[in-house]
Amino acid sequence: MKLLATLLVCAVLQSCHVNNLRKKDQHALYINTIVPARTFLEISTEDSGTFSVDAINKSSDNIVLTTETSEVMMKKNNTYSLTIGEKKNLRIKNISGQEIGIKLKVYNHSSKVIQQLNKL
Repeated sequence: MKLLATLLVCAVLQSCHVNNLRKKDQHALYINTIVPARTFLEISTEDSGTFSVDAINKSSDNIVLTTETSEVMMKKNNTYSLTIGEKKNLRIKNISGQEIGIKLKVYNHSSKVIQQLNKL
């Protein structure tokens, strides 16, 4: 009986441990947004410091991630990770004729994250 109780307690503790891995990072900003047609979303920080971004394209259209040094064409449901340097920003361009959905995780930032929507 003690063996059964011990196994049950171990199973419960292990399942709780697995659930904790799925919790969101409290020091990250999660952005789920729609970028209108022929516009771009610019992400930067208030102090122009460095930050990191994980981005997932949630729409069927391609999205272009642009930094000072690179340009990446995002495919649907693929995750892209970028580190943005000091005094730099990230542009998420929607070059299509319809709205696109994007999911972002902004982390390793030292100040407020600024989002600005502009026409192409």
